[in-house]
Amino acid sequence: MIQILINSFMPVALLILFGYISAKKTIFKYEDALSIIKYIGFIAVPALTLKMTVSISFSNINWLLISSYIISELAIYFTAILISKYFFNLKWNESILIGMASSFANHLLFIYPIALNEYGPSMIDPIIAIIGFDVIFLVINLIILDFIKFKNLKFKNIIFKQLSNLPLLALITGLLIIFLDLSLPLSIQRALEFISGSAAPCALFAAGIILSQKIEKTELKVSNLIIGFKIFLHPIIAILIIWNFNGIEFSISETTIMVASAPVGLMALIFSTQYDVNPNAITRALLITTLLSVISIPLVSTLS
Repeated sequence: MIQILINSFMPVALLILFGYISAKKTIFKYEDALSIIKYIGFIAVPALTLKMTVSISFSNINWLLISSYIISELAIYFTAILISKYFFNLKWNESILIGMASSFANHLLFIYPIALNEYGPSMIDPIIAIIGFDVIFLVINLIILDFIKFKNLKFKNIIFKQLSNLPLLALITGLLIIFLDLSLPLSIQRALEFISGSAAPCALFAAGIILSQKIEKTELKVSNLIIGFKIFLHPIIAILIIWNFNGIEFSISETTIMVASAPVGLMALIFSTQYDVNPNAITRALLITTLLSVISIPLVSTLS
């Protein structure tokens, strides 16, 4: 397991490094990173979401396990928001995105590929279920952020605006395909495979570009808050709830605990620029938590 994680980490490190060097050499600029992130959010992530959703088996999902994880995620989310707002005196839109960064894991582009090679469907389905919840939770966050940004926009217009949220549409489409017992044409399956494969490399390269930017002292403190919550506090809370409170065995919950120990997810980074929030602190936290997860994920996998 440790060897697999090391092999998975090397491409991650190299892509971030290439992005960083490219920006320092002025081959790519900050604006280029924003364009790459937009492609990821609007094209690659929806393709990957649809691809995974159609593969899920609802009969294999342990809903007590999923609800336990969700409670731990929400605890981290709300605590990070309150600290960002009332301790760091950030605006509400900034605080919400910090809450997202502190609680949303990189399950889509980090844990899922590892689990796909290492575990059976019964252990992968909880990861997909968590991803599905996070897509829905993301939409709720975007509605709140829209209220903050567009104060004169009517509620129905904000709700209607979410119909253009492509990850949500991909999730709904995938669920419809499952419930209607349909199958995707081979050409569509191959297209999804091809497009979704570009999500992680593009995101890591863009993160390297953004990481080359100067970071302020306040952003450094916020970044450290995200790192502490995501890598240390989230796994501890998840383990307490899943094992101690609900008594779920390690053999069933291993991949779910891995998700709690995963690095910062991309969604807060992708949407930060759309809601006028400087992404530097989130990008730094994404990089450092990715490095630390090489230790944290193997560590939780040995707790049985």
